[in-house]
Amino acid sequence: MNKIINFQTPSIIFGMDTIHQVGIQAKKLGAKKVIFITGSNVQKNGYVDKIVAALEKEGIYIKVEFVSRNTPEPTTDIPEKLSEIAKKMEADLIIGMGGGSVLDVAKMTAALVTNPLKVRDYFGKEKLPNKCIPTIMIPTTAGTGSEVTKHAIFLDEENNVKKAVASSNILPSVAIIDPMTTVTCPPKVTADSGFDAFLHAAEPFVSKAANPLTDVIALKAISIITKWLGVAYADGENLEARYNMSLGCLLAGLVLNNSGTSLVHALAYPIGGEYHVPHGPSLSCLVNSCFEYIMIAKQDRFVEIAKAMGENTEGLSEREAANLALTAINDMLKKLNMPASLSDLNISDKSRVGRWAIDGYSEQRLLSRSARRLSVEDIEKIYINAF
Repeated sequence: MNKIINFQTPSIIFGMDTIHQVGIQAKKLGAKKVIFITGSNVQKNGYVDKIVAALEKEGIYIKVEFVSRNTPEPTTDIPEKLSEIAKKMEADLIIGMGGGSVLDVAKMTAALVTNPLKVRDYFGKEKLPNKCIPTIMIPTTAGTGSEVTKHAIFLDEENNVKKAVASSNILPSVAIIDPMTTVTCPPKVTADSGFDAFLHAAEPFVSKAANPLTDVIALKAISIITKWLGVAYADGENLEARYNMSLGCLLAGLVLNNSGTSLVHALAYPIGGEYHVPHGPSLSCLVNSCFEYIMIAKQDRFVEIAKAMGENTEGLSEREAANLALTAINDMLKKLNMPASLSDLNISDKSRVGRWAIDGYSEQRLLSRSARRLSVEDIEKIYINAF
């Protein structure tokens, strides 16, 4: 079937030590007053001084704002407060550096400078009417893909559920991906964010939203991440592993931005919101149950995932070859010491399943891409099987 493909991407600068280009890129965007949004770990690792020096060299005024939070996903009040600071100083560029949550805050801060309402008013798809002010995103983890996507995830404290702002109007202007900034990333964060990136490639590949461009990129990302995530987890100072993980996660982020995730991410939102589980584990504990349920609709594509993960499918039936994908994913989770079920997270209260299913079903922005049409009852079965 012919598809109309609209492939969106920021300007991308990738490679070792590319962080030093931040001043030049800011100047190209016409920046005069910049807010630099980051976290304490970036300061601890010496990058704040480097960013400040690079901007001051170009004659650009910079104000540094540090983000702290008590939940895995940021709360909506953080970008709301930062946007008021940005408007007061008439900032014309926002730079974000850190993990995915910090980048999401930076993107939403830039959006609220040009859009008048609160964050929760923009939850959902394409609800931001105005383009945000220019942004430069610099990730320090290989995983979330936030630096190249039109998504920003927050904790909706009113409902205790994670929610997304999904709008082309927050797509970053420039993404600077420097693998050297990920070297200090701890093993657990390396695993969590790396598996998130794996799903950013694998989940769209088996969804209705797949297209010929994202298919090629997804399989390449799956192959790279499968090969190098374990190495980066075992030895964070292995520069070849860090380089390849940054590349694989960049590719996965492009897939995410142009085809989007689906079932696993939708069902992870209630878990992450209620139990404040970090994003990676909230996905890994559900992936088996979700993929088993939709495999009937995309069995041939699970075969392709198995091959991309290095599995030998020769002489096997399609069903047997497709199941190898799940075997390979489980092996990955075991080696990364990540939960493969809700029980692994010490979540045992099945009485909550009904509420989770209703919340998960409400995520139609994601579920509409599912290869298998799902009812609330179907989703309850998936959660039950995830125990």
